[in-house]
Order: sequence, then structure tokens, then C-alpha cells
Amino acid sequence: MMNDKSNKSKVKAKVLYIDDEEHNLLSFKAGFRKDFEVHTARSALIGLEVLSEHQDIEVVIADQRMPEMTGVEFFERVRTFYPEKIRILLTGYSDIEAVIAAINKGQVYKFIDKPWDQKSITVAIQNAKELYDTRMELKEKNDSLQKAYDELDKFVYTVSHDMRAPLMSINGVIDLASMEIEDEKALEYFQMIRNMSVKLDRFVYQIMDYYKNSQELSLNDEIWFEEVINDIFDEFQYNPDASGVTFNLDVNQEEPLYSNMLKVRTVLQNIISNSLRYRRTVEGVESFIRVRTTIEGQMAKIIIEDNGIGIAPDKLEKVFEMFYRATDRSGGSGLGLNIVKEALDRLNGTIKISSELNTGTKVFINIPNHSHDDENSNG
Repeated sequence: MMNDKSNKSKVKAKVLYIDDEEHNLLSFKAGFRKDFEVHTARSALIGLEVLSEHQDIEVVIADQRMPEMTGVEFFERVRTFYPEKIRILLTGYSDIEAVIAAINKGQVYKFIDKPWDQKSITVAIQNAKELYDTRMELKEKNDSLQKAYDELDKFVYTVSHDMRAPLMSINGVIDLASMEIEDEKALEYFQMIRNMSVKLDRFVYQIMDYYKNSQELSLNDEIWFEEVINDIFDEFQYNPDASGVTFNLDVNQEEPLYSNMLKVRTVLQNIISNSLRYRRTVEGVESFIRVRTTIEGQMAKIIIEDNGIGIAPDKLEKVFEMFYRATDRSGGSGLGLNIVKEALDRLNGTIKISSELNTGTKVFINIPNHSHDDENSNG
């Protein structure tokens, strides 16, 4: 990178100078042709033609007082059609209005008084060239990032469509085969295949969640927790982990909460999914998941409680780290709680977990109501 910058600094700056006085053009070209690649034009209109023919010009210098078009008016056009060019205005008049107009309309980089001296012009062009190179480098990086972002969008679509659809088909075929086969060993193998398929689908889904978490955030969705949580319970109804689990919901909400629906669902789905995955499979223990939601002021307070296997005290602090798994049970990806934490951070929410091994876990979630955000921004 250092070599690239040093090589760019050795390349002569390409400069266009516009002035309606012929002797000024000759003087400029004679004075700077050794240091810079100089183009000249006797009017603003000719200057626009030169820019059209030589689009690699980096620095444009124009006199303010010209007959067809002022320097400010010229730069306003340059800014529209060639916004990357660095613009320098020459003026021999103490015209504050022209200066203000140049700043507002032409986005001029620098003003130089006439008559100009060679040293000040040389330094101004060199600095302008450095600024141009920096902007172009930044533009290249932004373009590269945008390309990568677009490719990532395509990849996520491919993952969601081309991978999840076959997995669902595999599960459907296994379910059909299981109904027709009586051999217990074969059924056991089918169940093992199905479990692995479900785990893979869950992992793909979590990767998609993690990606969606990084997207732009809208906080205008109207959220009724009873509807959202019951919908999530319904989604898990046919999940093998939900067999024998009692779901209980208690919601105290009179007005909608305004937040981001995708992120709220992501938080609740992942927590409830964890409660199902890490339930206790001990004879005589009836597994349950209880969700209590209340709206206090401008805050939704949610408690999700289960009587699952729990989390060891020494592992509680690490559960939000990416790819960290507090247990090897069910072969989790280690993404779930990291996704939850990132989603809540973007919602300005909080999460706290208390847990006891072989007793259960309580998750305390606070999600702020963004109903007044628009009012505050408008006021």
C-alpha cells in the first residue's frame, strides 16, 4: 500500500486551467508544464469540452470573472458531471458573495487570490492531487465493499433456498418411510438421519439470522407479544424436541410495542429453541417453558423460564461469545445466544441469564419501546 501511494505521488497531476485572458493561459502553461500535465481553456464552455475529452484530469482551476459563465457557475456544472474533480477558484476581487456561492454551489477546495504566485499554486495543486488520490482510493474500497456485500446477499439467498429446501424434502421422505417400515433398527437409523438433518437446517437458519442482524434497522414495526410468542410456539409444535413440553404464556400488554419485528422474533425464537434443546429428559420430570411479558412504561420486560439441564456457573459469562457452547448436547452451533445479544444491542435492549444445573434457567430480557423516536426526531 505504501508503494502504491508513493508511486501515485510521483505521477504528474493532470490539471485543467480556465481563464479568458490568453496571456494568463500562456503564463500558466509555461510555469507549470515541467511539474504537471497542463491543459488550458479560454472559456468555461471550452473547459467542459476538455473535461469530456480528458476525463482523467484530476484538478480544475478556474478564474471567477469570465464572460460566458462565472467560475462559480462553471464549478456548479463540474460538480454535477464530474464530482470527483478537485476544484480551485482564482479571483482578483474581494467578492464575499462569490466566495459563499463557491462554497455552497461549487464545493470549491481552495481559493487563491490573483495575481497568483507559482509557489502557492504549486503547493495547492500538489495537495489537491493527494486529496484526489485519497478519494479515489476510498471510492475503490467502497466499490469493493459494495460488491462483496452484494455477493453476500446472493450467497444468503442461495443458502436459504438451495440448501434448506432439500433438507426439508429429506425430512419429509424420512417421515413417510418411517410410517411404512416396522424394523426397529431401520427406524432408529432413520431417526438418526432426521436428527442430523434438523441440526444442519437449524445451523443454516442461525447463519442466516446472524447475517440479517447486520442489516439496516427499522424500529417502526407494531408488536403484540401474545400473537408473536404464540406464533413461535406453533412453529415449534412439531419439533421433536418439543415432545412432552408444556408451553405457558402470560402477557400483560394494552398497547403495541414499536421495534423491529425480525430482531424481536430472532431473540425469542433462539431463547425458546435453547429451552427446548436443553430440556431434561429424565423420567418423572415434566418439561415446561414459561414466558411472561409485561410493558412497564416504555420498556417490555420478558422472562423466559424453563426447568431444563441448566448452565454451569463458570460458563454463564461466556454464553454470548460466538461459537461458544456451554454443553456438547445436541451439537449446537454456538451462534444462538451470540445472535440474541447482537440483536438486543441493536435494539438498545438488555439480557441477563440466571441458571442452576439440573434445575433450570431464567432469561430476563428488556426491549425498549421506540414509539416516540419519530416524535423526538421531528421535534
